[in-house]
Amino acid sequence: MSDPLQQPASPPPVPPAAVPPAPAGPSRAKLWAAGAAVVSAIAGVASAIAAFSNNSPSPAAVPPPTAVTLPAPQAASTPGAGAGSSAGTSAGTGAGAAPASVRWSGKIVLGLEGVDLTQNPPRRGDGSTFGYRPAAARSGSSSMTVKGTAALWTDASAPTPQGCRDLLATQSRSEVVVAEGDSVCLVNEKSPIAVLKVTATHYDDGTYGLIEGELTTWNLRGTG
Repeated sequence: MSDPLQQPASPPPVPPAAVPPAPAGPSRAKLWAAGAAVVSAIAGVASAIAAFSNNSPSPAAVPPPTAVTLPAPQAASTPGAGAGSSAGTSAGTGAGAAPASVRWSGKIVLGLEGVDLTQNPPRRGDGSTFGYRPAAARSGSSSMTVKGTAALWTDASAPTPQGCRDLLATQSRSEVVVAEGDSVCLVNEKSPIAVLKVTATHYDDGTYGLIEGELTTWNLRGTG
């Protein structure tokens, strides 16, 4: 018969489950492999960044600003300067002025009695007014000359008022031998500038021969 005061015996302690030790070899190898992979990945990223930095195009060069040239200041006009300049041009050399207009143009026969260029139209001399210039005269055995202040126009272009004026001022002669087709610039003292286009010469006609031509006078006078 059991003693009611006797305590029941405690069950025997259960020993803790044994934890298997972690294998040392394989786990350490995996950790080293993972670490190496991480280091390799970091190195690859760094290489890519360096390559991108080296190969990236440099920023486009910005051209320097274009220089702005300001117009030169114009001198203030002096009152009355324009009118004085215009008057000086007309009375002076005529440089910069409009070309002189034709005063008269027509056919003429030039003989010993000559032509008065101051008249409009030019007037041939007669028995009472003998000795105008220009005039015609023989030269040698067959040539004809224009006597008076004359200059032969040798330029290929057509004679001009200012061109004849300049030619007479620098190369005038008192007598010029002419032939058919020649142009000769003429002036007589204060007469207008003129040009004679020779169309024919007649050595045996008249008292001292005759010269036919087309005479043009301009509204431009000589420098004398």
